[in-house]
Amino acid sequence: MFLGELQQPVNRLKGIGPNHHKSLSALGILTVGQLLSHFPLRYEDHQTKRTILQAAGTEAVNTVMTVVGRDSFYWKGKQTLKLFVEDGSARGTLLCYHRNFLGNKYPDGSQIFLHGHFQYKFGEWSCADFEFEPVSARPDVFGKLLPVYPLGGSLNQNVLRKAVDQALREYTPGLKEELPSSLRDRFSFPDRLSALKAVHIPRNPGEAAESRSYFIYEELFHLQLAVGRNALKERSVIRSGSSGINRELESALRDALPFKLTEDQDKVLDEIAADLETGRPMNRLIQGDVGSGKTLVAFIAALNVIRGGRQAALMAPTELLARQHAESAARLLEPLGLSIAYLSGNTQGEGRRHLLKQLKSGNVDFVIGTHALFSEDVEYRDLGLAVIDEQHRFGVAQRQALAEKGKCVDLLYMTATPIPRTMAMTAFGDLDVSSIKTMPAGRKVIETHLTREGNEEKVYNFVTGELNKGRQAYFVYPLIEQSEKIDLKDAENMYAHLQKVFPGRTLALIHSRIPDDEKKSRMEGFSRGDTDILVATSVVEVGVDVPNATIMVIEHAERFGLSALHQLRGRVGRSDLQSYAFLIYGSKLTDDGKQRLKIMMENSDGFVIAEEDLKLRGPGEIAGVRQSGYMKFRIADMIRDSDVLMQARSDVLAILEADPGLEQEDHRILDELWRAAPPFSETLIRTG
Repeated sequence: MFLGELQQPVNRLKGIGPNHHKSLSALGILTVGQLLSHFPLRYEDHQTKRTILQAAGTEAVNTVMTVVGRDSFYWKGKQTLKLFVEDGSARGTLLCYHRNFLGNKYPDGSQIFLHGHFQYKFGEWSCADFEFEPVSARPDVFGKLLPVYPLGGSLNQNVLRKAVDQALREYTPGLKEELPSSLRDRFSFPDRLSALKAVHIPRNPGEAAESRSYFIYEELFHLQLAVGRNALKERSVIRSGSSGINRELESALRDALPFKLTEDQDKVLDEIAADLETGRPMNRLIQGDVGSGKTLVAFIAALNVIRGGRQAALMAPTELLARQHAESAARLLEPLGLSIAYLSGNTQGEGRRHLLKQLKSGNVDFVIGTHALFSEDVEYRDLGLAVIDEQHRFGVAQRQALAEKGKCVDLLYMTATPIPRTMAMTAFGDLDVSSIKTMPAGRKVIETHLTREGNEEKVYNFVTGELNKGRQAYFVYPLIEQSEKIDLKDAENMYAHLQKVFPGRTLALIHSRIPDDEKKSRMEGFSRGDTDILVATSVVEVGVDVPNATIMVIEHAERFGLSALHQLRGRVGRSDLQSYAFLIYGSKLTDDGKQRLKIMMENSDGFVIAEEDLKLRGPGEIAGVRQSGYMKFRIADMIRDSDVLMQARSDVLAILEADPGLEQEDHRILDELWRAAPPFSETLIRTG
């Protein structure tokens, strides 16, 4: 039986009453198998002997002590016991808070095993946090490495340790392996039952490390197997009809552009063309920093699909961004004879009905919009390409819903939040990943400055200097309006304040509550240069392109995530003009906030920032699948274990290349496991 098949309710174990059962359920532990997959975070060493002087206040003392005296002191108005102990190296004092009964239990001369942290204070070594057992008893704790588990609710370590011990004894005989024998032999892994016992009840640190290595590899191996099987399934679909493409319209657009595409743009377009010619649906992610030209690449990809007689759709996360894309597409593509349309949730009435009719009949070649593109009443004559911009803003279900609007739809994802290498091999392991790293010629690195709240005057003076040169500026705030709960500056009040700070200047305010038409009008005024300063929330985080804007001021910058800060900073520096970003932070700066601002100061490369963002936020948010269970690792860590991830990926690819159906004798165990108790679902949600 596989571990995931141990479906016995966890409350069958001794000591798991209603309260503990509820607490375990909250941790996602409902069965015996799930309990045994709840691995320790670390181990408490009750094994390595350390006297008071050997520990020297930095490590836990772990030795035999002799009780040599006693006294009492007052604590919160009550007499509290002190026991004096010696271990051959020094004399110490045990402060027995709430444990006065120890005075009678351990008379002078008693010997005890003691584990605790001693600190040197007021001329003596003292310890208030300790565990102990009489030397005369059979050691229950001492001489062992004790597992320390993640806890919740009413649970404590003793409850979990006893439950795990019982589960190992009563439910695991006959446990099946979950890795091919060739891999176990190559890496000298123990059998699975031995590894499971060793990870929960190790005899020594070496055994603990070895068993953890086993389960880290196994978990990452099965994650990569899920990814690899998904990729095989995707690539098994064959599109009917001609597999060749005609790049005639692409050539016409290139000739009409006033600039040459970058080397990376050319490379990615060739990769997309190769995908479109295979006869299999494309599944490609384009990642590139802010301003690298991803959208133009997507437009050209759409041209090539449309030239083949099919339709294209581009989905953006906000109406502001979708509208901007639609306007750009109309300007570039309509002269080539294409019909471009815009569709959002605000497209209503007769206009919507007419648009949907044209879309269904095939009179619209390229539709650009928000999540409205996959509404139930939206039908396409023949959707051939779906482009998802800022893909991490959409959930898996939303992305899939758009793809299901056609047959064998080519999928092109875009992100200005580059996917870290380890992430690309997991969440997007079944995608082909293209990167655009070269920036358009003439772009300068944005100068980034940190400013403490209270020093805004210096920033305002600098902004005035840029405005006097004819430049424009953004001021971004975390809130739309003042909040009674959070003491932060807001866009509406600061809009009024900045009008006084910059008299004679034209300001505009943009946030999500402003009607769409008004928002569009104000944005167009800023784009034309009629507005000097745009005051906004993070609604301007993506898609706003004003080459003359050279200043980005972000107040309460510590309240924004790394990705948002990088995206906001990327609103400037979109021409050959030197641009500047000022990150103004509050006085109550957390360690996490300090780390984010330091990263922004030291890095301008979005790929580096993405790696740091992964460390801070975790994979779920970056991948756009924040739902419960997504890539929750039981023991592995994507950053710490990146080398193991690479090894596991290599091993999986070798197995699937040689035996895609897992039919060879050594691989049948994998097929059997994935049929009986799959470790991950198709959407990479942890099961079992």
